[in-house]
Amino acid sequence: MTIKVLAIGDVIGKPGRRCLSKLLPLARERFQPDIVICNGENAAGGFGLTKKIYNQFVDNFGIDCITMGNHWHDKPEIHSFAPQAERLVLPANMMNVDRLDAAFRVLKSKSGHSFAVINLIGRAFMHPDNRDFFTPVEAILKQLPDQCKIRIVDFHGEATSEKQGIGHFLKGRASLVYGTHSHVPTADERIMGGFTGYTTDLGMTGPYDSVIGIRTEAALQRMQTGEKRRFEPATHDLWLCFILAEIDPATGRCVGIQRHRWEYEQMKDQITGSDEDE
Repeated sequence: MTIKVLAIGDVIGKPGRRCLSKLLPLARERFQPDIVICNGENAAGGFGLTKKIYNQFVDNFGIDCITMGNHWHDKPEIHSFAPQAERLVLPANMMNVDRLDAAFRVLKSKSGHSFAVINLIGRAFMHPDNRDFFTPVEAILKQLPDQCKIRIVDFHGEATSEKQGIGHFLKGRASLVYGTHSHVPTADERIMGGFTGYTTDLGMTGPYDSVIGIRTEAALQRMQTGEKRRFEPATHDLWLCFILAEIDPATGRCVGIQRHRWEYEQMKDQITGSDEDE
């Protein structure tokens, strides 16, 4: 028996939430995952997370754990609800996260197996005050119960070298390590050392007719002139990007990992129910 983990890349604003609401039920039906995790740091208008959206992810979509990243604090209300949000994880080494217990969760899968989710953030090309990520992950691993063999790490970073580095660092000690933040899915899923499932970036869930999820015109304007026009999520060409990993709950070893990219327009005829905006 293995435990199936479905990990979803950065959800971008309302378009990403709509794509998630329509295609996740189909993914559940097809793969029967025991655990579903998504990165939610861009879920509210492309920047941050609100309590309403957190509740939507957990209560309506059945997401088991939500990881974050450099935009975790962009919506001020998160400071009031995050301490009570049992399925929300913040990046352990980010300059404005000072509680290690906010950076990991030990939860139960629907089949009753314990699993841990850890969130880290990169330093290269990110905030210069982000701290070393090796020290906190070591400290977190020491706090995890011995019986919790399924250990999942979302490394939210810009540099592929850091993402691959943390994969090798956690090889044999984590069941699954994947990158987020780049918003582009990488084609390097593999099992490191015969134990740790790995991919450099899941890609995003949202509009790919864009510049990493943002309306193309505004992004190009900033690149060409430096003018900081308001960034808003694009709306077209929605993709759901995710990996499916199979993990042995007795040992924590990943025994299989698959990459998936579902385009909404190609999949929508398989969806039951209405097609109204979420």
